[in-house]
Amino acid sequence: MIRLTVRRFFCACAACKRKTFAEQVPGLTARYARKTPLLAGTLRDIAVALAGRAASRLARALGVPASRQVLLRLVMATPDPEAPEPRVLGVDLSGVLSHPSVTSVNVA
Repeated sequence: MIRLTVRRFFCACAACKRKTFAEQVPGLTARYARKTPLLAGTLRDIAVALAGRAASRLARALGVPASRQVLLRLVMATPDPEAPEPRVLGVDLSGVLSHPSVTSVNVA
């Protein structure tokens, strides 16, 4: 467990919507987060590899218990990887004689 003390700042300006501000420690804390960025990344990697109950069991065995719903939420929040641009585009015209409306496009 990490015991962290941060400073809390108060704004005396009446027009300011936020009255208090907490100091953030880069790499260790994030606004409104319940987990450190390192723990969230570790849980995300476990969840992407195993998903659901298996990921929950592994996380519990590693000492960072998390429910399967939380882990699945992390998987769903993970952005899709960038798809590589196709280098070769081929058109299969073998079905043109039998079915003129069917053409297959192969991307490699």
